[in-house]
Amino acid sequence: MTSARDAQPIRVGLATCAALPNGDEDEWLLATALNDRGLDTEWVVWSASEPAAMGERFDVVVIRSTWDYVDDREAFLAWVEACSVPVLNPTSIVRWNSNKAYMLDLLAAGVPTVPTHIVATLDQDWSVPHGCEEIVVKPAVGAGSRGAQRFRVADEIDAARHHAGTIVDSGDSAVVQPYLASVDSGSETALIHIDGQFSHSVSKGPLLRRDGGGEWVEGLYLAEDIDHREVGEQQLVVARAALEAAPPADVLYARVDLVDDDNGAPMVLELELIEPSLFFSFDEGSAQKMADAIVARATTV
Repeated sequence: MTSARDAQPIRVGLATCAALPNGDEDEWLLATALNDRGLDTEWVVWSASEPAAMGERFDVVVIRSTWDYVDDREAFLAWVEACSVPVLNPTSIVRWNSNKAYMLDLLAAGVPTVPTHIVATLDQDWSVPHGCEEIVVKPAVGAGSRGAQRFRVADEIDAARHHAGTIVDSGDSAVVQPYLASVDSGSETALIHIDGQFSHSVSKGPLLRRDGGGEWVEGLYLAEDIDHREVGEQQLVVARAALEAAPPADVLYARVDLVDDDNGAPMVLELELIEPSLFFSFDEGSAQKMADAIVARATTV
Protein backbone atom coordinates (compact mmCIF):
# COMPACT_ATOMS: atom_id res chain seq x y z
CA MET A 1 0.00 0.00 0.00
CA THR A 2 1.34 3.43 -0.95
CA SER A 3 1.35 5.96 1.89
CA ALA A 4 0.95 9.71 1.54
CA ARG A 5 4.63 10.01 2.41
CA ASP A 6 5.54 7.65 -0.47
CA ALA A 7 3.28 9.50 -2.89
CA GLN A 8 4.89 12.91 -2.64
CA PRO A 9 8.39 14.23 -2.03
CA ILE A 10 9.44 15.54 1.35
CA ARG A 11 9.15 19.32 1.44
CA VAL A 12 11.92 21.24 3.20
CA GLY A 13 11.75 24.92 4.06
CA LEU A 14 15.14 26.59 4.41
CA ALA A 15 14.66 29.60 6.68
CA THR A 16 16.58 32.76 5.87
CA CYS A 17 16.37 36.55 6.22
CA ALA A 18 15.04 39.16 3.81
CA ALA A 19 18.53 40.40 2.92
CA LEU A 20 19.56 36.90 1.77
CA PRO A 21 16.41 35.42 0.18
CA ASN A 22 18.42 32.52 -1.27
CA GLY A 23 20.59 31.90 1.73
CA ASP A 24 24.32 32.24 2.28
CA GLU A 25 26.85 31.82 -0.50
CA ASP A 26 27.43 28.07 -0.18
CA GLU A 27 23.91 27.03 0.85
CA TRP A 28 23.23 26.04 -2.77
CA LEU A 29 25.29 22.94 -2.01
CA LEU A 30 22.79 21.88 0.64
CA ALA A 31 19.78 22.67 -1.57
CA THR A 32 21.36 20.67 -4.41
CA ALA A 33 22.05 17.71 -2.12
CA LEU A 34 18.44 17.74 -0.91
CA ASN A 35 17.10 17.96 -4.45
CA ASP A 36 19.38 15.10 -5.52
CA ARG A 37 17.65 12.99 -2.87
CA GLY A 38 14.25 13.77 -4.31
CA LEU A 39 13.23 16.41 -1.79
CA ASP A 40 11.48 19.65 -2.65
CA THR A 41 13.26 22.67 -1.20
CA GLU A 42 12.20 26.29 -0.92
CA TRP A 43 13.79 29.27 0.76
CA VAL A 44 11.46 31.01 3.17
CA VAL A 45 12.06 34.46 4.67
CA TRP A 46 11.00 33.95 8.26
CA SER A 47 9.89 37.54 8.90
CA ALA A 48 7.65 37.53 5.81
CA SER A 49 5.93 34.21 6.37
CA GLU A 50 3.09 32.98 8.55
CA PRO A 51 4.39 30.26 10.89
CA ALA A 52 0.98 28.61 11.29
CA ALA A 53 0.88 28.05 7.53
CA MET A 54 4.23 26.25 7.36
CA GLY A 55 2.49 22.89 7.50
CA GLU A 56 0.73 23.65 4.23
CA ARG A 57 4.08 24.18 2.49
CA PHE A 58 6.65 22.02 4.26
CA ASP A 59 7.22 18.87 6.25
CA VAL A 60 10.16 20.35 8.13
CA VAL A 61 11.85 23.76 8.40
CA VAL A 62 15.64 24.03 8.72
CA ILE A 63 16.99 27.30 10.11
CA ARG A 64 19.86 28.55 8.01
CA SER A 65 20.72 32.21 7.38
CA THR A 66 18.22 34.00 9.65
CA TRP A 67 20.89 36.49 10.75
CA ASP A 68 18.50 39.37 11.26
CA TYR A 69 16.87 37.64 14.24
CA VAL A 70 19.12 39.76 16.47
CA ASP A 71 17.01 42.80 15.53
CA ASP A 72 13.95 41.24 17.20
CA ARG A 73 14.82 38.07 19.08
CA GLU A 74 11.41 37.72 20.67
CA ALA A 75 9.64 37.91 17.32
CA PHE A 76 11.97 35.27 15.93
CA LEU A 77 11.44 32.97 18.91
CA ALA A 78 7.69 33.43 18.59
CA TRP A 79 7.91 32.51 14.89
CA VAL A 80 9.94 29.38 15.60
CA GLU A 81 7.61 28.29 18.40
CA ALA A 82 4.51 28.90 16.26
CA CYS A 83 5.71 26.93 13.23
CA SER A 84 3.25 24.15 12.49
CA VAL A 85 6.02 21.73 11.46
CA PRO A 86 9.20 20.59 13.23
CA VAL A 87 11.99 23.17 13.19
CA LEU A 88 15.69 22.26 13.15
CA ASN A 89 17.46 23.03 15.32
CA PRO A 90 14.67 22.65 17.89
CA THR A 91 12.96 25.52 19.67
CA SER A 92 14.53 24.80 23.06
CA ILE A 93 18.01 25.06 21.55
CA VAL A 94 17.15 28.25 19.66
CA ARG A 95 15.91 29.97 22.80
CA TRP A 96 18.96 28.93 24.86
CA ASN A 97 21.55 29.71 22.21
CA SER A 98 20.12 33.04 21.02
CA ASN A 99 21.47 34.87 24.09
CA LYS A 100 25.19 34.69 24.81
CA ALA A 101 24.45 34.19 28.50
CA TYR A 102 24.64 30.51 27.50
CA MET A 103 28.41 30.98 27.86
CA LEU A 104 27.89 31.05 31.62
CA ASP A 105 26.34 27.58 31.40
CA LEU A 106 29.41 26.29 29.57
CA LEU A 107 31.67 27.79 32.21
CA ALA A 108 29.55 26.29 35.00
CA ALA A 109 29.78 22.88 33.33
CA GLY A 110 33.58 23.08 33.40
CA VAL A 111 34.00 23.52 29.64
CA PRO A 112 37.17 25.49 28.77
CA THR A 113 35.53 28.76 27.75
CA VAL A 114 36.60 32.36 27.24
CA PRO A 115 35.85 34.15 30.55
CA THR A 116 32.51 35.92 30.17
CA HIS A 117 30.76 38.59 32.20
CA ILE A 118 27.16 39.62 31.51
CA VAL A 119 26.18 43.22 32.22
CA ALA A 120 22.40 43.36 32.49
CA THR A 121 21.68 46.74 34.13
CA LEU A 122 23.04 50.27 33.82
CA ASP A 123 24.03 50.41 37.50
CA GLN A 124 25.76 47.04 37.47
CA ASP A 125 29.45 47.21 38.27
CA TRP A 126 31.90 45.06 36.40
CA SER A 127 35.63 44.62 36.49
CA VAL A 128 38.14 44.04 33.74
CA PRO A 129 39.13 40.38 33.34
CA HIS A 130 42.40 39.85 35.18
CA GLY A 131 45.62 40.08 33.24
CA CYS A 132 44.25 41.06 29.84
CA GLU A 133 45.43 43.99 27.74
CA GLU A 134 42.25 44.31 25.69
CA ILE A 135 38.61 43.45 26.11
CA VAL A 136 35.63 42.92 23.82
CA VAL A 137 32.22 44.36 24.60
CA LYS A 138 29.31 43.11 22.52
CA PRO A 139 25.54 42.54 22.69
CA ALA A 140 24.31 39.33 24.31
CA VAL A 141 21.92 38.95 21.38
CA GLY A 142 24.17 39.33 18.39
CA ALA A 143 25.55 37.66 15.29
CA GLY A 144 28.23 38.36 12.73
CA SER A 145 30.19 40.68 15.09
CA ARG A 146 27.43 43.31 14.92
CA GLY A 147 27.84 45.67 17.85
CA ALA A 148 31.10 44.07 18.96
CA GLN A 149 33.96 46.45 19.80
CA ARG A 150 37.51 45.98 21.02
CA PHE A 151 39.02 48.22 23.71
CA ARG A 152 42.46 48.64 25.30
CA VAL A 153 42.45 48.25 29.07
CA ALA A 154 45.13 50.90 29.53
CA ASP A 155 43.29 53.86 28.03
CA GLU A 156 39.85 52.86 26.68
CA ILE A 157 37.97 51.51 29.68
CA ASP A 158 35.69 54.56 29.87
CA ALA A 159 34.78 54.02 26.23
CA ALA A 160 34.18 50.31 26.95
CA ARG A 161 31.86 51.11 29.84
CA HIS A 162 30.01 53.63 27.67
CA HIS A 163 29.54 51.02 24.94
CA ALA A 164 28.27 48.48 27.48
CA GLY A 165 25.85 51.10 28.80
CA THR A 166 24.61 51.83 25.29
CA ILE A 167 23.90 48.15 24.73
CA VAL A 168 22.04 47.83 28.03
CA ASP A 169 20.11 51.02 27.35
CA SER A 170 18.92 49.49 24.07
CA GLY A 171 17.23 46.68 25.99
CA ASP A 172 19.92 44.01 25.61
CA SER A 173 22.63 42.80 27.97
CA ALA A 174 26.31 43.40 27.28
CA VAL A 175 28.94 40.68 27.13
CA VAL A 176 32.43 41.54 28.40
CA GLN A 177 35.31 39.20 27.54
CA PRO A 178 39.09 39.41 27.30
CA TYR A 179 40.39 39.80 23.77
CA LEU A 180 42.82 36.94 23.32
CA ALA A 181 46.04 37.78 21.46
CA SER A 182 45.94 34.42 19.69
CA VAL A 183 42.97 35.62 17.65
CA ASP A 184 45.18 38.11 15.82
CA SER A 185 47.65 35.33 15.04
CA GLY A 186 44.87 33.21 13.51
CA SER A 187 44.05 30.68 16.20
CA GLU A 188 40.27 30.85 15.76
CA THR A 189 38.99 27.53 14.47
CA ALA A 190 35.42 26.49 13.70
CA LEU A 191 34.52 22.83 14.18
CA ILE A 192 31.37 21.87 12.28
CA HIS A 193 29.27 18.97 13.54
CA ILE A 194 26.44 17.32 11.62
CA ASP A 195 24.02 14.87 13.20
CA GLY A 196 26.08 14.88 16.39
CA GLN A 197 29.35 13.95 14.70
CA PHE A 198 32.37 16.07 13.82
CA SER A 199 32.35 16.77 10.08
CA HIS A 200 35.04 19.31 9.16
CA SER A 201 36.81 22.43 10.34
CA VAL A 202 37.99 25.79 9.05
CA SER A 203 40.23 28.60 10.22
CA LYS A 204 38.75 32.07 10.73
CA GLY A 205 40.80 35.23 10.41
CA PRO A 206 40.48 38.06 12.97
CA LEU A 207 37.44 40.32 12.55
CA LEU A 208 37.77 43.03 15.22
CA ARG A 209 40.77 44.82 13.76
CA ARG A 210 42.30 47.80 15.51
CA ASP A 211 42.05 49.82 12.29
CA GLY A 212 38.30 49.26 12.17
CA GLY A 213 38.56 47.67 8.73
CA GLY A 214 36.40 44.87 7.41
CA GLU A 215 33.69 44.46 4.80
CA TRP A 216 30.07 44.22 5.88
CA VAL A 217 27.87 41.81 3.93
CA GLU A 218 24.32 43.14 3.48
CA GLY A 219 24.78 44.91 6.81
CA LEU A 220 24.45 41.52 8.53
CA TYR A 221 27.97 40.33 9.28
CA LEU A 222 31.63 41.07 8.71
CA ALA A 223 33.11 39.10 5.83
CA GLU A 224 35.43 36.42 7.13
CA ASP A 225 38.78 35.12 5.92
CA ILE A 226 38.12 31.36 5.85
CA ASP A 227 40.36 28.43 4.98
CA HIS A 228 40.42 24.70 5.63
CA ARG A 229 42.16 23.63 8.83
CA GLU A 230 42.87 20.25 10.38
CA VAL A 231 42.19 19.99 14.10
CA GLY A 232 43.82 18.07 16.91
CA GLU A 233 42.39 15.73 19.50
CA GLN A 234 42.32 18.35 22.24
CA GLN A 235 40.17 20.65 20.10
CA LEU A 236 37.77 17.80 19.38
CA VAL A 237 37.50 17.03 23.10
CA VAL A 238 36.68 20.66 23.99
CA ALA A 239 34.12 20.89 21.19
CA ARG A 240 32.44 17.69 22.36
CA ALA A 241 32.32 18.98 25.95
CA ALA A 242 30.60 22.17 24.75
CA LEU A 243 27.97 20.20 22.85
CA GLU A 244 27.34 17.94 25.82
CA ALA A 245 26.82 21.00 28.05
CA ALA A 246 23.97 22.27 25.85
CA PRO A 247 20.37 21.41 26.78
CA PRO A 248 19.41 17.89 25.66
CA ALA A 249 17.86 18.00 22.20
CA ASP A 250 18.08 16.41 18.78
CA VAL A 251 20.65 18.77 17.29
CA LEU A 252 20.96 18.57 13.51
CA TYR A 253 23.97 20.87 13.14
CA ALA A 254 26.42 22.73 15.34
CA ARG A 255 29.50 24.87 15.03
CA VAL A 256 31.95 25.25 17.88
CA ASP A 257 34.32 28.22 17.51
CA LEU A 258 37.55 27.74 19.45
CA VAL A 259 40.52 30.00 20.18
CA ASP A 260 43.79 29.33 21.98
CA ASP A 261 44.40 30.64 25.48
CA ASP A 262 47.75 32.16 26.47
CA ASN A 263 49.19 28.66 26.89
CA GLY A 264 48.00 27.43 23.51
CA ALA A 265 45.13 25.33 24.88
CA PRO A 266 41.77 25.50 23.07
CA MET A 267 38.77 27.18 24.65
CA VAL A 268 35.27 27.96 23.43
CA LEU A 269 34.70 31.40 21.96
CA GLU A 270 31.18 30.65 20.71
CA LEU A 271 28.83 27.69 20.40
CA GLU A 272 26.67 28.26 17.32
CA LEU A 273 23.45 26.22 17.22
CA ILE A 274 20.99 28.46 15.39
CA GLU A 275 22.11 29.85 12.04
CA PRO A 276 25.86 29.41 11.64
CA SER A 277 27.60 29.22 8.30
CA LEU A 278 28.60 25.58 7.95
CA PHE A 279 31.16 26.10 5.17
CA PHE A 280 30.04 23.18 3.02
CA SER A 281 32.40 24.24 0.24
CA PHE A 282 35.41 23.44 2.44
CA ASP A 283 34.55 19.77 2.81
CA GLU A 284 33.38 17.60 -0.04
CA GLY A 285 30.47 15.51 1.10
CA SER A 286 29.46 17.66 4.08
CA ALA A 287 26.34 19.01 2.36
CA GLN A 288 25.38 15.45 1.51
CA LYS A 289 25.78 14.42 5.16
CA MET A 290 23.54 17.29 6.20
CA ALA A 291 20.96 16.33 3.57
CA ASP A 292 20.94 12.70 4.78
CA ALA A 293 20.43 13.86 8.37
CA ILE A 294 17.50 16.05 7.29
CA VAL A 295 15.94 13.16 5.36
CA ALA A 296 16.26 10.89 8.39
CA ARG A 297 14.40 13.38 10.57
CA ALA A 298 11.77 14.31 8.01
CA THR A 299 10.81 10.70 7.35
CA THR A 300 10.09 10.11 11.03
CA VAL A 301 7.72 13.07 11.40
